Amino acid sequence: MVPMNSNPARVRKIAATASAAIAIGAGAMVMTGTFPAMAAPASILAQQPQRYTDRVTDYTGTLGDSEITEINSAIDTVRTREQKEIFVVILNSFEGVDPETWTRQALTANGSGNVLIYAVAPSEGTYGILGGSQWTASQLDAADRAARAQLQQGNIAGSAVAVAESLGGGGSGASAAWLGAGAAGVAAAGGGIWAYSRRQGKRKNAATLEDARSIDPADSNRLISLPMQTLEDLAEEELSSTDESIRRGKEELELAQSEFGVERTRSFTRAMNHSVGTLQNAFQIKQRLHDSIPETEAERRSMLVEIISSCGQADAALDAEAENFSQMRNLLLTAGTKLNELTQRTIDLRTRLPKAQQTLDTLRGSYDAAVLESIDHNVDLASAALDEAEKTLSLAQRLEEKPAGQQGGLVDAIRDSEHAIATADRLLSGVENADENIATARAHVGDLISEIEDEIREAGDIKQRAATDGTKADWESLDRVVRKAVAAVQSARSDASADPLGTYTELTDIDSALDEQLDTVRATAADQARQLQIFDQQLQSAAKQIQGAEDLVSTRGRIIQTEARTHLANAQRLYAQAQQQRTSDTRQAIDFARQSAVAAQRATASARSDIKDYNNRNNRGGGAGGAIVTGMVISSAEVDSRILDDVPRNRPARSPS
Repeated sequence: MVPMNSNPARVRKIAATASAAIAIGAGAMVMTGTFPAMAAPASILAQQPQRYTDRVTDYTGTLGDSEITEINSAIDTVRTREQKEIFVVILNSFEGVDPETWTRQALTANGSGNVLIYAVAPSEGTYGILGGSQWTASQLDAADRAARAQLQQGNIAGSAVAVAESLGGGGSGASAAWLGAGAAGVAAAGGGIWAYSRRQGKRKNAATLEDARSIDPADSNRLISLPMQTLEDLAEEELSSTDESIRRGKEELELAQSEFGVERTRSFTRAMNHSVGTLQNAFQIKQRLHDSIPETEAERRSMLVEIISSCGQADAALDAEAENFSQMRNLLLTAGTKLNELTQRTIDLRTRLPKAQQTLDTLRGSYDAAVLESIDHNVDLASAALDEAEKTLSLAQRLEEKPAGQQGGLVDAIRDSEHAIATADRLLSGVENADENIATARAHVGDLISEIEDEIREAGDIKQRAATDGTKADWESLDRVVRKAVAAVQSARSDASADPLGTYTELTDIDSALDEQLDTVRATAADQARQLQIFDQQLQSAAKQIQGAEDLVSTRGRIIQTEARTHLANAQRLYAQAQQQRTSDTRQAIDFARQSAVAAQRATASARSDIKDYNNRNNRGGGAGGAIVTGMVISSAEVDSRILDDVPRNRPARSPS
């Protein structure tokens, strides 16, 4: 079982085994297909899910004052020990929807994360328990067992107390009292169905998680479409994986520095520092997910994707560096074999030089000099590259003969030899395959030019949108590549027919560089656009909360005390800060908007409490609305009275001037 925002709500319908009517208290109770149901009262109040200010809301009149006090006491224990909230709602009816849907809506209305909703409809014999992401599977299991035990006995108040005690470390002596013969049969039947459902859910989640592991961490668009539970599981894995990679990487880095020196391992050090910073940021995001300020589902999803994406990419970069130095270490161990292989390759390339020269001479008789300009000196350049390869191989062989620990520079010498040999091979291949390459270049250079022009336009569009959205990316690198691409296209349109090979090679290189830059800024721009969408949703929610609080304060006059007004002022201040940082620091702006909504909710709750207190003090036989209106009039009248009191009474008439 997993937190509510990824798996179905924990809703139970307990099968009954008895059929006789049972009389408990003043109401007759009949056994139904669920738990023993109580007859519904005559009047039905509005019971749609809403934001609750009281921890216990009883629409049915089932609970007495002492029972409500007992439930509140148990809930306060949970709040103190767990820093979490429980809301108990006793309903006349779930109003035609299943308990799962009703409790899900109630949970969303009350902040999700650290909130648990326990809703019971005694007349229907159904109930729902739904916990936010900060409630564990074992806690929800315990709450369900505790509720079932008391509901089976028809003890509505006891079920709420038992739920709270099961979650707050307390013990409910009544929680095992239902295990009689008949009730045990009920538990076995219901538990069997639930166990099967949970196994099915776990298998499905496991399969989705396995597929999700293959997604590139940089592909945030695919990640954000995953189920919430999969994102949560994947985020946990990435945090642990990155933490472990850093621990192992530090050992690898120390070993690499001792073998190859600090300068040679500079890239490894950069990757390590980046991974450490990324992990710290990810843990901060994780902490925000578990604080007392609730997140919307979209906001929570984005935060989880940020953890997965940033940790996954940092993890991959660190692993790549570790693998690189592992290969270097292996290269030292097998240096003799590698040097023999490279020596043989230089011999093979030397034998290709004369034939390549003959091929080039033939090509010169078939094509204009301009067409062969890009390969005209390939044979000479290949010969020079082979000379360099043989020189570095000679150095490498001398270093390889030295004792371990005195072979500094051996890896670099081998790498340099490999590069020189690869260059010579590419130059000779350019001559040997010239006929085919020229034909390909002439056939496809036009399409390549069009593709690059489309990418240049896309780069401009992305940059223009980014200026509006506040996307922060390496625009200087993109601009530099775009300038080169524009120049290459202009040159190609005028010179493509003269030197198709050179033109095609240059355009191919530019296209690759442009693709790489565009991939990076696309991902960054998409992430910023997604953050702005979340911000706009959060700001809209905050605006509604502020407007609701403002309406209460402005229409109730001096009935509303300073606490509500202070919360409202704080909400308005945070709202303004969020607007100011919309594009300059979107993540901070989202946090401000989130805090603004919470402050407005507190203002509303405090204002409603003031109104309730005023009604309790002043409602003498009249309705609540009348008391409030009277209070508003009195508020104004009190001001007028103070003004009149300041005017001297029985003042003598003034004499005519």
